[in-house]
Amino acid sequence: MNVREWALPVYTILMQLAVGTLLSLWVIRAWAMRRFGETTSNQIVRIPVLAILLTIITAIIGSHFHLSRPYFSLLAMLNLGSSWLSREIAFTISFFLLVAGLAYLQWFTQGHLRLQSALGWLGITVGFLSVYSMSKIYLLPTHSSWNSPLTMVIFLLSALLLGATAVSVLLVMDLKVVEVAGKEETAVRRQIIQHSFVWLAGVAGITAVVILTLNLIFIAQLSQGNVSAQTSLILLLGLYQPLFTLRFIALFTGVSWFGLTAFYVHAHSKRPFDITKPIYLTCLFILIAEIMGRFLFYATHVRLGL
Repeated sequence: MNVREWALPVYTILMQLAVGTLLSLWVIRAWAMRRFGETTSNQIVRIPVLAILLTIITAIIGSHFHLSRPYFSLLAMLNLGSSWLSREIAFTISFFLLVAGLAYLQWFTQGHLRLQSALGWLGITVGFLSVYSMSKIYLLPTHSSWNSPLTMVIFLLSALLLGATAVSVLLVMDLKVVEVAGKEETAVRRQIIQHSFVWLAGVAGITAVVILTLNLIFIAQLSQGNVSAQTSLILLLGLYQPLFTLRFIALFTGVSWFGLTAFYVHAHSKRPFDITKPIYLTCLFILIAEIMGRFLFYATHVRLGL
């Protein structure tokens, strides 16, 4: 794959990561608001929201490297009624604007807490519509390995998996910033991490198992498909079999590490803890697994016909 081809994996992974992270963050925020109040909860999500916004910007910029004429990219929105690409662009821009508005309210204004909540949930909805539209682009009859409902499901599950792990990194980063600054909110952030990591690790683990199961179903479908599907299967289980195996080794190493870290944090809830390195390694393993999976998605497809 050349630079232009790598632009698509970068864009799809980063967008899914941003959408899933905002969902996980907003669920944590909703829980924290009931326990610690609205003002404290909003302070805790400020840095993660800014990181999500930067991720979206990076994804959008990266996607333009796939285009021969990037300055014409907005013209693709002219076919909203018939083109999933146009809908994806529209939803992506809307997602960016909603998260940008949310970041502005959190960093440059006071109050507006209900508006922030509404923008967050609306952004999550629009973000998942963007991921859904993204997956629909690949449902092409001429590409047997892509033309399956499993493509849509796996894209959405990738958003959940990446979001559950990325938000854990952002929470730890935010905790470190507060600790360095010597602020009093450190104890609150530690409590949020202790309570949220258990279910985040559970979501990551379950999602990883489902993704593995769907990949096995996908292999079975390819084995019963046409010439294009059979060729894709030969590539996946032949030339790219080591990469396919390493992908799931990395994935389950990451989610297992996440589970052990969450267990440690929960079991030692009354002791000071430093989980920076374990949680960074967790996210790294899972991100590497998703990059390898996305590479295989593009590298093993075989077009049928002209």
